[in-house]
Amino acid sequence: MSETISWSLTAGGTAGSGINATGAVTGDAVVAASVDLDAGSAERALTLQVDNVDKVAFLAISSDLLDGKVTVKATGDATELTGPILLFGKAVALFASDLTTITVKNTSADKAAKLSVLIGLTV
Repeated sequence: MSETISWSLTAGGTAGSGINATGAVTGDAVVAASVDLDAGSAERALTLQVDNVDKVAFLAISSDLLDGKVTVKATGDATELTGPILLFGKAVALFASDLTTITVKNTSADKAAKLSVLIGLTV
């Protein structure tokens, strides 16, 4: 049975330039995960069990704290979240070559955070 993820993006500058886009990605499976991160938390592993990023059609990672204090690391360097990560298809490989486990951390001294991940897969 297929799964569909609907998405929308609205962004704009004060001068009026902007982008509005909506769409949907249909695949075979959806992986969703979220984790609460206490202020000043140590690194935590979040197991996603997605070892082949070529099968990822959609990847979204976001937090309710987007000031750069929450970091996400899959493969390579950790990424400070100053906005959501939203990638489609082959662009996922720019972020990670493997999503089996990601490492998350909240370095904020006084704010807790919730991190959410949504992945659409084709098999």
